[in-house]
Amino acid sequence: MTASKSSGAGRTYTVVDFLYLGVIAVVFAVLFTLWWNVYYAVKAILGPVGTRILTYGLWFMPIPLAASLIRKPLAGLLGEVLPALLEAIFPTPGGIYNLYYGIAQGLAGEAGYAVFRYRKYGVVQAAVSGALPAVPALILDAVLFEDIYPWNQMVVLLVALMISGAMYGLIAYSVSLSIERR
Repeated sequence: MTASKSSGAGRTYTVVDFLYLGVIAVVFAVLFTLWWNVYYAVKAILGPVGTRILTYGLWFMPIPLAASLIRKPLAGLLGEVLPALLEAIFPTPGGIYNLYYGIAQGLAGEAGYAVFRYRKYGVVQAAVSGALPAVPALILDAVLFEDIYPWNQMVVLLVALMISGAMYGLIAYSVSLSIERR
């Protein structure tokens, strides 16, 4: 569809790439802001593990979506940081911490493509890119919000976060395929 998609050789960002990033930033900033309500509702019903499986992956989703659409280094990082920056400006429970999460999660998710030297942007990379942000998310939850449990429960939470991220990564990949077909 785009020059970046068809050629794959160029690493220079195009206007279309920046438009994708802009749309992802706005759409996900709004989703992130609204998602806090879903997060707290699910948390009240399912507790920490269920909440992480069902909700956290949405906060990781822009990484594989941006990377799958743009297919250039740092697209995933930018796809996560830009909506997190907007979310940090909106009045949400996370406040400025949303930006910290966006940077840390974006870097972790970007690694899912970097390990393949930015040559593959398939379903495996999307799932890995969605799962990797679980590590900094869990660490930041513990450090910033004192969301700490015994080590064995922390491992369960990490696995729950990774499952959620991988699921939402696959959804992001599917969305990118839908966009490509247009």
